[in-house]
Amino acid sequence: MIKKKYNTVNDFLQDPSFNNWVLQNNGTDINFWEFWIANNPDSKYLVDEAKDLILGFSFNKDFVSEEKVAFEWKKLESKIQAKKVKPKNKVAYLRYISIAASVLLLVSIGVYFNSKSSKITHKTNFGEILNIKLQDGSDVTLNSNSSLSYYNNDSRKVWLVGEAFFQVDKKVETHAKFWVLTKDLSVEVYGTSFNVNTKKKKTDVFLEEGSIWLKLKNGTDKKMIPGNYISYSSEKNEIVEDKNISNPVLKTSWKDGSLIFENLSLVKAMEKIEESYGYSIVFKDELSKKLSITGAVPTTNIDICIKAIEKSVDVIVIKKDNSLIISVK
Repeated sequence: MIKKKYNTVNDFLQDPSFNNWVLQNNGTDINFWEFWIANNPDSKYLVDEAKDLILGFSFNKDFVSEEKVAFEWKKLESKIQAKKVKPKNKVAYLRYISIAASVLLLVSIGVYFNSKSSKITHKTNFGEILNIKLQDGSDVTLNSNSSLSYYNNDSRKVWLVGEAFFQVDKKVETHAKFWVLTKDLSVEVYGTSFNVNTKKKKTDVFLEEGSIWLKLKNGTDKKMIPGNYISYSSEKNEIVEDKNISNPVLKTSWKDGSLIFENLSLVKAMEKIEESYGYSIVFKDELSKKLSITGAVPTTNIDICIKAIEKSVDVIVIKKDNSLIISVK
């Protein structure tokens, strides 16, 4: 991905992929930097300093005065002097100067870290699942080919495209609500566990535990209780499906890296495979469409997934270009 050298804090701060790792914005960058850090232990000090700088500063330009900049510089300069760095230890001295300059730069251009306008977005590729810890303590598992966005001064209001499982942390002291917004509806939560999917030109919501309110785009509200599954389309302006599901794992197993099917038509099952991996599905005969599948397939390894389908349904699946071609044996 990158072949540059990282000798100072600024080298890390100026790298977009490093910033993505710190803010957990991009799955590819996250995987790369976890590997890089594990294989470059001597750089841990610089990595930690750069990470702290990115996460630790959120200044508003209206409050950053010349006096503030001067104060921060004198404070850092005092710390450097306190270390009594000798001339022969040039590397250590340059390290402190680099950190000081970075902090001064961040203080001076506080508008870049303006908490009122900084939007954080997490994205996943096909075949990728990302675990996210929000600032309020809530946990989100983001499915493949999905994105989650929120402003850094309010992580209890998020925008979802794709699919995610939420475990919302209750705020007993403030009773603060948590909001998930999609193109079809908004989910109003206090503290609960639920799944939201927007991938089929509609929004599907499954409530695992607790209670939530759906505010549909047609202006109506819908309360859900554990086990409820509701599918709403703003294009059709109607609730497409409203039922109870006794086995929650059928809707949430993807977050643990697998899809579980229970006597599901192969056509419907392959729609889920298409969502996870991005392959177009082609059935070569009508007989294979009428088959049903019971079992589990992985969501992060397409080759193992194909073998599992072939074994469970007794079909042949050929991977060609961006398509999966299915036929009976």
